[in-house]
Amino acid sequence: MAVTNQTPLKANPATSAAQPLSLGIRASTDRVEVLQLWTELEQRIGHLGLPCSVDWTEAWLNAYGDLVPHSFLLARNSETSTLQGICLICEGVDQKDGPLGIKTLHIGPAGEPEADSACVEYNRLLLAPEFEEAFTKLIVEYLQNRSGFDQWNIDGIATANLAAFRQHESDLQLRIEPSYGFDFAKAKAENTTVLSQFKSATRRKVKRSMEAWDDLSVEWSSTLNEAIDAFNEMIDLHQARWTSVGKPGSYSSERFTAFHEDLVSKLVPQGRMAFVRVRSGADTIGIVQLFIERRRALLYQCGWSVGDKTRSPGVVVDYLAMEECLKQGLDAYDFLAFATQHKRSLANMSTNIVWAKKRHPRLKFFALDQARKLRTWLRERKNKQNANSK
Repeated sequence: MAVTNQTPLKANPATSAAQPLSLGIRASTDRVEVLQLWTELEQRIGHLGLPCSVDWTEAWLNAYGDLVPHSFLLARNSETSTLQGICLICEGVDQKDGPLGIKTLHIGPAGEPEADSACVEYNRLLLAPEFEEAFTKLIVEYLQNRSGFDQWNIDGIATANLAAFRQHESDLQLRIEPSYGFDFAKAKAENTTVLSQFKSATRRKVKRSMEAWDDLSVEWSSTLNEAIDAFNEMIDLHQARWTSVGKPGSYSSERFTAFHEDLVSKLVPQGRMAFVRVRSGADTIGIVQLFIERRRALLYQCGWSVGDKTRSPGVVVDYLAMEECLKQGLDAYDFLAFATQHKRSLANMSTNIVWAKKRHPRLKFFALDQARKLRTWLRERKNKQNANSK
């Protein structure tokens, strides 16, 4: 559905009189002009995060823009017409809630089919901070007034950034995922290693895993050519690992691959993406892809050697990547969402990333919820019967 320029919406003066904003809606056909405005705004207020940056947005549009219908929301100061906030609104493609097909709207670069999904995390708005309350209010009002959709979503947002939206829409369903990581502050203060900061059981596991490999070395991609070489080898390792267990792997999607190829070319020269390759002699054990955001390494993707599970390549690669990030002067190593025991064991901190949705009243949602409640009741009843029969 194409969205054309419309009469601007104005924030309620009672809640935002100090910072009045008007909302303009621009169609996907205005992409070139909007991205130029996006660039100018980001240069003026600074980098707030990768998913709301012009580099990420442009790469996402290059890969998914012809597949996912989208429009742009631009918030301007009502008195000066100065641009103060901007965001992407996407119409979901092939979205489901359980077995149901649903029509969704998404704040930020999201809404791709699951097989192609970029899985945005730490999603946020690009805006001047003093306008956060007014801009989020206008976005919520805009989404509530869009007809023909079953729900709207905020995908992969940190809990701190979700708070502004919840002021204007409290009835959000939340799926909260912990994001484990390692804060280097104590290691820096004590001038010591990451290993020394682990719990004793984790230290023993890491040491045993390291001893299983000969002649270990670590490489940090410092040039674009080195990054491209590491990226291509990481894809091979990643795909081999997942196809060996009968799954397609992320890079079976041409769109997903193209998206990251674009990001590599944009972010590596800026120092906002890096790859760490770990070798044993001449053989690669594994490679991790890191986004660098506000002095934090975000572990987005990885590839490990297939057939070496007994020597725990994942533990060795992540541990050595963490030590390398400490050497590079970074402040933290973030494993991102979807916790595993592997992530928890190497972490000393955690935050929450949230997938929020606002459902509109629909009979199909009522039926789906009742079916889920019945399934839960039947499962609990069966478990109770099994326990009583022992």
